[in-house]
Amino acid sequence: MRRTQTLAVIALLGLLLAPAAARAQELYSFTTSLLLGVGGFFDENDGGFGNPSFQLGFSNVIEKRSHVGFRLGHVGFGSSDFVGDLKGADLTYLNVSGEYRSAGSSFSGSFVQSGVYIGLGGYQLGGTTEDGESESGASIGLVLGLMGDIEITPRFAVRIELSGHILSSDVARYLGLAQVGVAYRF
Repeated sequence: MRRTQTLAVIALLGLLLAPAAARAQELYSFTTSLLLGVGGFFDENDGGFGNPSFQLGFSNVIEKRSHVGFRLGHVGFGSSDFVGDLKGADLTYLNVSGEYRSAGSSFSGSFVQSGVYIGLGGYQLGGTTEDGESESGASIGLVLGLMGDIEITPRFAVRIELSGHILSSDVARYLGLAQVGVAYRF
């Protein structure tokens, strides 16, 4: 009888600690990132692709190699460029996405970890009309991105991201971003 109780307690502890063990295999629970790059709309006559952008990112491990990520970013289109009918436009966005990452790590001999993410976002596009009036509008959209982390230390990595966005905006719909920066895992 005592042996059965001991086995039951061990089995219960194993079930309770299994999620912690899976999370421990990642060696970190959170990642933050700061990226700089270029971006623009692919719509005809909409500001070109060489516009400066920056992005702050945060992700949380939910399962081994699966993360939920948040990205807050900004693209400035310059004071003389037009996006649709807006001059001097800028775009601010917030994306929430599911991320899947490869198994690459320094322990397996690979210092590069790649991943893909897909999610939803809110986008705020503002600028000045030809009449000189400020105008802005909010829209929702989809994002699909590719990412790669080149490990510098177990906690720091150089991050590269390429992403495509489809917006529900009447002004411009197809946004692309190419960004590089640093990521910190903790």
